[in-house]
Amino acid sequence: MEYLMTYGWAVLVVMIVGIVMWRLGIFNLGGTPATSSGFVKIMPQLSTCRLTTSGNFTCIFTNGAGGYIRINSITASSSGTACATGTVPAGAVGGNENLNVQAWGCIAGTAGDAYSIDVTIDYNLTVANYNIEHNETGKVKGAYESG
Repeated sequence: MEYLMTYGWAVLVVMIVGIVMWRLGIFNLGGTPATSSGFVKIMPQLSTCRLTTSGNFTCIFTNGAGGYIRINSITASSSGTACATGTVPAGAVGGNENLNVQAWGCIAGTAGDAYSIDVTIDYNLTVANYNIEHNETGKVKGAYESG
């Protein structure tokens, strides 16, 4: 029993030291990786997504909906604050084609800090001469870039 108590306290001390070091950022070996969540049919190309320190967001999305889509509206917000979005593509976007989403006036930050942008794309999908209205909502996360 004495053996278990001695090693139990030693393990507890090592765990506490490890947690303190983790919270101090000692194990942070790199920047914030670009990730996305929530998108199903219209997917962001994460290598193209960028939020500048001045609050300008740009990201290329790929149409994976399986047919032609017409974009009705695109909205973006960061931390609950709406960003101004760019113009909506006028024509139809074909399957596996890309569309550029731009927004400005998002919350500014410091280079290297983490950001999270909520993006909603309302669109009509054309299948067999039927137009079906959908929306795609998700988050894009990454690190602020200078610019």
